[in-house]
Amino acid sequence: MFLSRRTLLATLAAAPLASLASRSAFAAYPDRPIRLIVPFAPGGNADLVGRLLAESMAPSLGQSLVVENRAGAGGSLGAGVVAPC
Repeated sequence: MFLSRRTLLATLAAAPLASLASRSAFAAYPDRPIRLIVPFAPGGNADLVGRLLAESMAPSLGQSLVVENRAGAGGSLGAGVVAPC
C-alpha cells in the first residue's frame, strides 16, 4: 500500500491530539481512597508502621489512605487480598 507524504504527515500531526482526547475520558487516579493492607493484627509493630506510613504519604499523594488489617495465616490472608490467585 502506498502512502503519500502528505497523508503520513497528517497522521503524525494528529496522533498527539488523539492521545489527549483519550486521556480526558479516564478518571484521575485514584478516584477513591487508597487501601493499605497490613497483613498482621492491629496494635502491633507492623500496624503502627503502616499507619505512620499512610499518614506521611497522604499529603504527598493528595489522597486519603485507609489502613486495613488482614491478619492470619502468617500474612498469607493479607497477601491474598493484594494479589489474588
